[in-house]
Amino acid sequence: MKVITIMNYKGGVGKTATAVNLSYNLSERGYKTLLIDCDPQGNASYFYNKYDEKKKSLTGVLQGKYTLAAAIRRTKFKNLDIVQADRNLEFVKIYSPIELKDQIHQLGEDRYDYVILDCHPTFELYTKIALVAADLCVVPVKLDQNSINGLAFFDEHFQDILDLAPNCEYKVLITLWKPTKANKIGLIDLVNRHQYPIFKSLIRDCASVNYSTYRRMPLRKCRSTKNACLDYNDFTDELIQEVQ
Repeated sequence: MKVITIMNYKGGVGKTATAVNLSYNLSERGYKTLLIDCDPQGNASYFYNKYDEKKKSLTGVLQGKYTLAAAIRRTKFKNLDIVQADRNLEFVKIYSPIELKDQIHQLGEDRYDYVILDCHPTFELYTKIALVAADLCVVPVKLDQNSINGLAFFDEHFQDILDLAPNCEYKVLITLWKPTKANKIGLIDLVNRHQYPIFKSLIRDCASVNYSTYRRMPLRKCRSTKNACLDYNDFTDELIQEVQ
């Protein structure tokens, strides 16, 4: 079982789009996949039509009301389950930074091949526990100067995570890519000056992502020939190779 956390301190960079499409792509390839929504806004839960404050959620798990296993719900897609978030998540008192990691491992190594965690752009405790739980953190980045500057801030905080999860790594995923001069300069800057680890796959800026979000359907189910869908397919294959 591999645990993948999707997180960046900067908003609007495609974190949830990455989480929902990666989780679906993995499930379509036959991998048993669990998506855990760690964002109080619950965007991934809404995407899969599973946001319901009357249902069990990650909030209740962290409050000790029930186990993570008890909060798992099936989506309409084969091999893909979800644990929803709700708006009360940001108010939960968390007593141990390894709390979520322990809950995930209590599921058993054979229950899921991949666990994907979609995070809020903050370093509050409910996000830190998702980072501590991860084998790999995927950091979606839009190539503007603010996002590039934000990576330095993320890297600084990530070093604290390594004290609790020394084997965790992160890797940057370029999203909302356009072949403009500014984007090309930004990419060269990341590779040469900052030397951040970067996926080879680029997610092109494409209206199909917004359409997919509006329809609440993964790209492969509603826009399978569009650039962003093809890019997320390549990224999924690359990630599988990365964590094997």
